[in-house]
Amino acid sequence: MRHLGSTVGRARRALVRLMLALPAWSWAADFGFKPPRDPQDAAAADLMRDLAERILPVYQDADTDVFLANLTALQIVSGAYRAASDSSRALRTRRQGKPFDDLVQRAILDGIYARARALEANERLGFAEAYARAFRELVSPLDNAQAQAIMARLEIPAAVYAEPLRRAFDLWRAKGSLPQDDALALVRTWHSYESRRSFGALLPELFAAENRNRYVAEADLRIPVRGAVIHARLVRPGRTDDVPGALPTLLRFTLDPAEDDAQRSAAKGYVGVTAYVRGRTPDGKGAVWPFVRDGEDAAAVIDWIARQAWSDGRVCMIGDGYSGYAAWAAARRRPAALKAIATIAPMAPGIDFPMAGQIFRNAMVRWAEEHAEGEPLRPGVDADPDTAWQALDARWYRGHRPYWDVDRVLLGKRSRLIRTWLTHPSHDRYWQKFLPSAEQFARIDIPVLSFAGYYGADAGALYFHQEHRRHRPQADTTLLLGPYDAASIRHGTAATLRGYTLDPAARVDLPELRLQWLDHILKGANKPALLMDRVNYQVMGADQWRHVPALDAPQRTRLRFYLDTRERNEPHRLLPSPSEEGGGSTRLSVDLADRRDMRIPWPDALRAAQLPARNSIRFVSDPLPQDTEIAGSLQGVFDITPSRQDVDFSISLYEQTESGEYQLLFDPYDFRASYAGHRVRRRLLRAGERQLLAFTAERVTACKLAAGSRIVLLVGLNKRPDRQVNYGSGKDVNSETIADAKWPLRVRWHARSYVEIQAGTP
Repeated sequence: MRHLGSTVGRARRALVRLMLALPAWSWAADFGFKPPRDPQDAAAADLMRDLAERILPVYQDADTDVFLANLTALQIVSGAYRAASDSSRALRTRRQGKPFDDLVQRAILDGIYARARALEANERLGFAEAYARAFRELVSPLDNAQAQAIMARLEIPAAVYAEPLRRAFDLWRAKGSLPQDDALALVRTWHSYESRRSFGALLPELFAAENRNRYVAEADLRIPVRGAVIHARLVRPGRTDDVPGALPTLLRFTLDPAEDDAQRSAAKGYVGVTAYVRGRTPDGKGAVWPFVRDGEDAAAVIDWIARQAWSDGRVCMIGDGYSGYAAWAAARRRPAALKAIATIAPMAPGIDFPMAGQIFRNAMVRWAEEHAEGEPLRPGVDADPDTAWQALDARWYRGHRPYWDVDRVLLGKRSRLIRTWLTHPSHDRYWQKFLPSAEQFARIDIPVLSFAGYYGADAGALYFHQEHRRHRPQADTTLLLGPYDAASIRHGTAATLRGYTLDPAARVDLPELRLQWLDHILKGANKPALLMDRVNYQVMGADQWRHVPALDAPQRTRLRFYLDTRERNEPHRLLPSPSEEGGGSTRLSVDLADRRDMRIPWPDALRAAQLPARNSIRFVSDPLPQDTEIAGSLQGVFDITPSRQDVDFSISLYEQTESGEYQLLFDPYDFRASYAGHRVRRRLLRAGERQLLAFTAERVTACKLAAGSRIVLLVGLNKRPDRQVNYGSGKDVNSETIADAKWPLRVRWHARSYVEIQAGTP
């Protein structure tokens, strides 16, 4: 410790001497900076080195650990590699015995790079050899979980940092200078980008060698099941000559090789098994028929695992999306060795896929092509897959063909799978057989964990959670909800999501939290505090989590707003009670045959200056007199007169802040009126007659609305290039064509229309 103290002390004294010798301009809070054109600019390295060299003499921080972490990055970018290596070593020594947190990981990551550059300069080694030596020195002493965390951060590609760098360069180019905190952040981002460009190609070989020393792996197991063989990959801790005792197993049953996380499970002290659905191999090849045999096959794999010498007889299933569905499909068969399931945004066939709100989405065609057929679309050289599929959606939208032909338009061929799905637009027996029945839900007696997000990653998780609770009130089931979408909830939460800055409390490593919960179930560890009750949700804007027995509680107050339907210009009002004048109506008319909006993009930002008001009506409340917390799902009743026998509605809810910005509170909810509240059987509307339509959005949200904000309801009629269009003729929507539009679709809203959402803290 004496050596450590002298190291830090010398660093600080050297900085003080430098500061005393510097001219007064160097003490300024801002640093003049003329950024390069982009991160690839040949001048970028010199400009960033110059910035780091100017920050170094004046940088201070009362927190010694933070000081050392930032000092290391500044020294690396300035080229002082030996000093950086010493600073990193000092930080690692100070953090010994403390949690393996971000500071420790930064010290190791920076230490590897600084040590490699120092070896390269001092011992005249090639960089590849120097980096490999530094990697082994710092990573080999770590335990499996720590080494896995370091390797996961190392393999983040340089491209991830390129866009933030480009945005920062553009921002500070206009201003000409930047404050010290922003300068430090820019230096760190540059270091992450530039270093990965030098060592990225070296990682696969280094990782493979390190993992061979840590794990026993079997790349292509063949597990016999009834009528087939299931391919699987297994990873367990220990070398072949030092195999530990029997361990519990974490199983993922999937069709996507990208979901293979068997090694991450092994790093946490489990046997990790990734098994592939019938017909699929670990390289992603082989056509599959989704949903049909997954439950029985996964149960058979669980039975096989329990019989192996390396298994202690306990298996838990993890899954995201489709593999989350597979976990529920296995749980309803109750294999004896299955002790828990933990899912993230599980897919629920017939509920949120391939349709949602009983409206088919073109995305099902892409999913079927990439995941079921194993044949991803091959775009042109200059087009990425998303752009290619958007172009195909536009082709579909401007055509006049029925939705029966969506596969031919998008793929250029007929798909038997898509045709089968389209044959079942209702939630009929075809879809029901893939999901647990009421009796099966009632018998699922193992612990269940589900994660869901407010922005498109919730419908399946909500369905499974609510049905499990409804049929087994005593179920040991836990639900976590937050401001996440399907990608962020599975792959890690960033500071921002589609323009919205997450509260610090919401920035949770959800896959890691799932493993902590499994440690509680399988190893007796403490239950994570974030999962203390059956429902746990993050309140946007409050930077807090709430923990309640149920999300929608009858005893809680509900905010109800009536739609002001008196004739007036937009925006219409949301009223606390029906209009005293009564009468009147608000009309929305949409020409479903008009395709002039084909190239207008649909915005997906969660925070924006303007509303996407296409084909919709806006209703705005008075300013809220005080801070108001809302949580749960939006419900309501539309008092309407439709011009046709069916209509597809779209509902969005926003907070309009005092500054005029709009914050989307949940992903827009689209639903077909003829299925509202009863997805099993279609019930057509009465064209030209006034009627009540009750609905519940299969979305949830939780937000603290600031005093002075307004609640904004956007009600629209669906007409989008990326989904089925309902022309309202009363025929099977798959058979309708643009010729069925005939005249614009009109809907009138009357004074008894209202929406409501739960308010108040628990």
